[in-house]
Amino acid sequence: MTMRQEATRALYEGSLAQPGDRNPYAGRSLVLAKLWMRGYQRMLSVRINSGPAMQRYVAARAAAQQSSS
Repeated sequence: MTMRQEATRALYEGSLAQPGDRNPYAGRSLVLAKLWMRGYQRMLSVRINSGPAMQRYVAARAAAQQSSS
């Protein structure tokens, strides 16, 4: 496997990880560990921004803005 393929895989695996999963690349490769973490952070961001709590927050904020206009 080439370094590019390994890097792509690390990023992809991070985005598929579950909250609380450990970084499988920690201690093996700094570059791959950082790429996994970037994918993991992207996954967390997507979950937070598309979750039911955020949807309620956005809807309430839009309603508050409409009522103040």
